[in-house]
Amino acid sequence: MDRKKRLGMGFGIFMAGMLVMTFVSRVIYVSQMPRVKWSYFSAASIQNTFLSEGTLEAVNAQAVTGMEGLLVKKVCVAAGERIEAGTVLYEVDLEDLEMQLSLLEAEERVWQAQVQTEKKEAATEAARAAEDYESAAAELERKIAEEMILLEQAQEDMDTHMFRIPQEDAPDEVWIAWADERTRIDREIKERQRAIEETGQEKEKVLREAARSMEDARNVQNQVEGAYSAGFSSIGQVQEREHKIAVWKELAERGGRVAAEQEGCVLEVMIQAGTRMGEGAVMRYADAQGSLVFRTVIPQENKSMVHTGDRVHLSFPGSPEEADEEIDSIIQENGGYTVTVWLEAGVAQGRTEGVMEVVSTSEIYDFVVPKRALHYDGDMYYIYVLEEKNGILGTELCVRRLPVRLLDGNEDKAAVTDDLLESGMKVVVESDRELGNGMAVIIQ
Repeated sequence: MDRKKRLGMGFGIFMAGMLVMTFVSRVIYVSQMPRVKWSYFSAASIQNTFLSEGTLEAVNAQAVTGMEGLLVKKVCVAAGERIEAGTVLYEVDLEDLEMQLSLLEAEERVWQAQVQTEKKEAATEAARAAEDYESAAAELERKIAEEMILLEQAQEDMDTHMFRIPQEDAPDEVWIAWADERTRIDREIKERQRAIEETGQEKEKVLREAARSMEDARNVQNQVEGAYSAGFSSIGQVQEREHKIAVWKELAERGGRVAAEQEGCVLEVMIQAGTRMGEGAVMRYADAQGSLVFRTVIPQENKSMVHTGDRVHLSFPGSPEEADEEIDSIIQENGGYTVTVWLEAGVAQGRTEGVMEVVSTSEIYDFVVPKRALHYDGDMYYIYVLEEKNGILGTELCVRRLPVRLLDGNEDKAAVTDDLLESGMKVVVESDRELGNGMAVIIQ
């Protein structure tokens, strides 16, 4: 009895030791697992910002926009020359102006004729479709009416025939003839009924197709009318031509002379007599209002973030004053790009330095993660996503390495893409130790 008792106690001690060892081993296993934090993908845009220092110069310039395509007859001012409001800056060749204007007006007349033609054709097609519908409906109604008359006649023939039933003792030939006639009339009735039914079905089909054609023609008419009446010109070319005709007519009334709007000093002249003007400014002059120009040089890698006409934020060291202005020009020179920004009159007076801040906002990407969730091994970018697997602790969380392609990014976020990405994936954004593909982890 004592022996059995000792054996039982020994076995219990052994099992207790095993439980303790199992618990300790699991504690050690868990303690060695990386602790991670995760988040879902977000749909967002990426903002990139960079600063560029530059200088301010007191040039007080105003651009004079040229008349693209016109022939310059005479340049009336030179760089450095003082001018007054109303001073003639340049003249265009009046004969050339009138010829160009007549060509533009001819284009406008052709376009207007085209508009009227297309409207007329669309209206004609719509009217023709409506006529076809009415014609088809009338023709099919006529056919049905004719069949109805024939059916009524056959039914009357049947009624008359039934009154002419032979006497019971009439010869067999009489009865056979009577039955044959009844069969013939009955067949005719059924044929007329079938014809009416088929014509009705045909009517539905034909009228349905005719109605669809009529609706299509009306839609085309509405589109044509809407396009030309509600904003076709806003698409660009027509509006530009109409504006150019108005400006050139006014210029012709002034004898082809372009004058300064205010006093100042000519800074730069970019046209010559005997040449045709292109797009943009043809000269610049100071407007005598104390304006400044900001210039800075940006490197090649930042060129894609700035464009002529973009609005940028300017600050001025030592001054609380700030300004939002448009980029006037970007010129490639000396291995970089010189960006010029003309300031409004009175802005940053007395300052010689400035800082340009450019903020570029991308399109909205479907898969955006915190930048710390993105890794790079020298060959490709990748992220870790959480999955479940069977392990020592039963169902465990593990990480799977997923290669991705980087679309855009900044210091905080990264936009990625891959065919395997799904919005519901749990992306690891933080870990207390280095991760490996398939490694078991726990949530922090």
